[in-house]
Amino acid sequence: MTVSANRVLDGRALRGEEAYVYGLKARALRHHCHGHGTFSVELDHLGDLRKRYSRERIPITALPIYVKAVALAMSRNPEANAVLFKKPFSLRIARFERVDVNLPITRVVEGRRITFVATIRDTASKSLAEIQREISSYQKGPPEESFAIQRMLRFSRMPLWKARLAHWRMTWSPEFYIRNVGSCALTYLEGGGYERIFPIAPTSVAFGIGTSGREAVVCGDDIVSRRRLRCTLMVDNFVVSGLTAARLVRDFKELLESGAFVHQELARDPGSESE
Repeated sequence: MTVSANRVLDGRALRGEEAYVYGLKARALRHHCHGHGTFSVELDHLGDLRKRYSRERIPITALPIYVKAVALAMSRNPEANAVLFKKPFSLRIARFERVDVNLPITRVVEGRRITFVATIRDTASKSLAEIQREISSYQKGPPEESFAIQRMLRFSRMPLWKARLAHWRMTWSPEFYIRNVGSCALTYLEGGGYERIFPIAPTSVAFGIGTSGREAVVCGDDIVSRRRLRCTLMVDNFVVSGLTAARLVRDFKELLESGAFVHQELARDPGSESE
């Protein structure tokens, strides 16, 4: 039986916004030396704390808790809050004063679905309620009021070379870089299908939040069921040593499993927090 050759159905030019978003990953692979490690976090206590916070403050999802835990772990290890940049005939590492956390947001804007980088600035100093409001604004707020969305829409009208130029400048200028994105990143899975996500980002640290589920865990002489979150840490080995990476994992796990920072917020007078 003769089978006819396959045919091209259609084609389109690459949008500037696509070059920008996926250029982040391409630049990460070209310019940084990434390593990954996996770990798990027990969530049983944290789930109860999130529900209590939602009753006593404002309703929150788990995402602002993860975002703040990233920022606090980075604050405990300030040497990791840095990014590798180019300089003539060499490279340099620029360390940043505050922790700004990137996270991807996907939503429908102007009738089509776009993914853009949202940045929570000075994350460690903000309450969970403030972080939740910022995330909700990125997810559902008026697009015309969002710098990140408007930037992405501008990229959609740009030729490909202009989007690439933005990435070129980001590899050279720490000031331009930090005005546009954050000093570290968190990415997460929406929906099921995969247990873990392995981040690729042009930062020195990126946490990947996978799915959660109940697992059998050895506790002393007993085997018990625990709800565990599957996580991945990506680090740039040019900037972050293996020892620092291990401390980041230890601190992130301790922050989430103890929930100490959530307890501290709940112990404060609600009127002392920003509205």
